[in-house]
Amino acid sequence: MDSPSLDPSRDAQAEPSWDDLKIFLAVVAHGSMNGAGRALGQSQPTIARRVRTLEECLGVDLFQRGPNSLNLTDAGRAVLEAASPMAEAARSVPKLAAAYRPDPEAPVRLTATMSVTMFLSHHAARLASATAPTEIAYIPMRRKADLAAAEADIALRLRRMPEEEDLIVRKIGRIAFAIYARTPDVAAVIVPPEDPNLSRQAAFIAHYANGRPIAARIGDVPIRYQATKAGLGAAVLPCWLGDAEPELVRVADPTDEMVEDIFLVTHRRGRDRESVARVSAALVDLFRRERDALAGTRQAD
Repeated sequence: MDSPSLDPSRDAQAEPSWDDLKIFLAVVAHGSMNGAGRALGQSQPTIARRVRTLEECLGVDLFQRGPNSLNLTDAGRAVLEAASPMAEAARSVPKLAAAYRPDPEAPVRLTATMSVTMFLSHHAARLASATAPTEIAYIPMRRKADLAAAEADIALRLRRMPEEEDLIVRKIGRIAFAIYARTPDVAAVIVPPEDPNLSRQAAFIAHYANGRPIAARIGDVPIRYQATKAGLGAAVLPCWLGDAEPELVRVADPTDEMVEDIFLVTHRRGRDRESVARVSAALVDLFRRERDALAGTRQAD
């Protein structure tokens, strides 16, 4: 095993400089200090001095120096193995940053549940006018979008305050769900496909059913809404939708568990992006204006 010529009892005085580690990697890659100097645009004496500074910092020799040779010591090979992934990571940083660098003309991606996205679509013209020239890309999804992975720019989330790091969270309203039917005399119910033990809406309609037969199991709100209008049975719908439909009557008011908080969530990365701020402000204003409709303040017939 190679023996370092530096004093092995002397501890390293400081963390090594990343610049010195890069020079060390260049010497290894090019096989000589002259080669590393040409690649880096520095003189051979400068390269040699920086390598020696690194060795003194670490307290070991990294190379065995001969008249016409430069070979790694055991310590040098260990440092090479540790530093190489660092170099790969450093090279990936510009590409990673480019992926997160916002395009000022790119659409703002807005994700929400199907029921909230449906509400937004009813007010899309107002939002478009308030946010022009910014485009909004509406992305309905059941799962939570990963804002840290840049899956969306803005998320509207229900019920629970998000706790992930680096998120900016603001409560902007509440949304209520009630039970609606074509007529007050309900013969059957339309239920979500989820287990009532796992879904609040499924538990709500199951309790209301009270022996009434299940006409269908429908998860998507727009389809459930159309089936309810068609007279298939009573179903859970957002109050802003059911109350505004003249062909439907409310047959059961929201319980406390059927009123959920709405949170506007953005990532800190996009806080200075003008288009995201513009859309966020328009959403806050929309939910303020439609507060009563969303909360379902009227009572069942």
